[in-house]
Amino acid sequence: MRKLTNSPLKVLGLISISLGLIIGIGTLGYLYVFGLFFIGLGLILFAIDFTVQKLVTNHKIVWINQIAFSLIYILFLCWSYLEWTEHNAIIFPNNYKGQAGIIFGIEGHPPLPETEFWVKEINIPDSGILITSTKVEDIPSTLRFYFQNGEVGTFEKVNWDPNFQYDCIINNSRLEGWLFTIDSLETDQVRNKATEICNLILSGKAKSAYKAEYSAVAKDNTGYYLHLQDKNLTSLPDKVSELEIYQAILTGNDFTEIPKQIFEIESLEWLMVGHNPIKEISKDIYKLKKLNTLYIGSTDITDIRLDFSKLDSLEHLDISDNNLVRLPEQIKNLPNLLWLSIDHNRFQDLNFVDKRLERLEMLDLYTNEIKSITKETKHLKNLKELQIFDNQIDSIPDNIIDLKSLEKLEIWNNPIRYISPNIRRLTKLKSIRLDDDYLTEKDKQNLKSWLPNCAIQFQTRSEKF
Repeated sequence: MRKLTNSPLKVLGLISISLGLIIGIGTLGYLYVFGLFFIGLGLILFAIDFTVQKLVTNHKIVWINQIAFSLIYILFLCWSYLEWTEHNAIIFPNNYKGQAGIIFGIEGHPPLPETEFWVKEINIPDSGILITSTKVEDIPSTLRFYFQNGEVGTFEKVNWDPNFQYDCIINNSRLEGWLFTIDSLETDQVRNKATEICNLILSGKAKSAYKAEYSAVAKDNTGYYLHLQDKNLTSLPDKVSELEIYQAILTGNDFTEIPKQIFEIESLEWLMVGHNPIKEISKDIYKLKKLNTLYIGSTDITDIRLDFSKLDSLEHLDISDNNLVRLPEQIKNLPNLLWLSIDHNRFQDLNFVDKRLERLEMLDLYTNEIKSITKETKHLKNLKELQIFDNQIDSIPDNIIDLKSLEKLEIWNNPIRYISPNIRRLTKLKSIRLDDDYLTEKDKQNLKSWLPNCAIQFQTRSEKF
């Protein structure tokens, strides 16, 4: 044992190897790379000690070399530790709550302060928004949170999103930043400020160091469209109103209303604003004279107060997954509505159907709470496709004969026990899919004989669960 500790380098080597073993074994291999690193350093120290002992014969010079290499090693460890712990100290105003952020790479704004002793202090102003010309890749990626009074902010108190990006849409400029949410209070000021900065960039008054990899405006066989799905947006740059697009996809954001810029796009035919906390539709929608398809599903819209009879170009309305128990009356006033999607709601019957919906060709009613196909089918003589699966319907009744134009019937995931012979009168029916859990072989054979030219698909619901 004495031979392993008779010089400073051997002592440091033994300590390093022991530390490596403790790290590797004590963490059950989780930090084995660090363990191997220290073991490797320890072996190098033993190699240096051996070399010095062999090449240098003067005992005094040997000890000078021992001490020198030991000091270099200790300084190296200290330097490595400080480099490893280099971080940004994000300092928030006292008692700050809500959203704060740093927007990087904006020319003309002050750079972040220099790093001192491996710590870069970044003071967030009272507004909660810091704009800097410094690029995010030029600063440490490790953060610690503080408040001006010295209070330490934990990651439970401060939620950090290091991947905030905001495309300016009209050109390829992009904003990049960090978002902080203190005390789980969600606010919009950083995203709204990003919109303001993009407005300045698009007017030539500011410039970002970052460029978008892909354009938000793309092209398909129909024409140009705007694709801004799942971007956490709350507003849009003003110049979006100047786009010549046929479709705007704004689903999965945080809009509380349809952005005003959208209503200025005269060429717009398809508007997708579902999965946003929108509560009502502005009368500015009347400006969209070519609007053909409107998707407002998974929003907070439960009623419509506008006069929808003015939307004479609208043919497809999707208001699915809005927790509806009744259909807003104004929807029935759409003069040219052909396709209505009200799936994933809470309808229990067809009582909402009346003569005003007689133009319908497609009706999506799946995943509701409908128990029967009631007499209101008399108003659906032009219906070509009925999607009414995943409900509680136990029969296909005699009044199915009303659907004389029906070509496709999806009624699976319903406990069908009875099928009316009147279904044979649906001579245009090309396909039907239904469950056979409660049907006899005779029921199935009857259906096939009644509909010889129809593709019939039976499935057993109990096998799917």
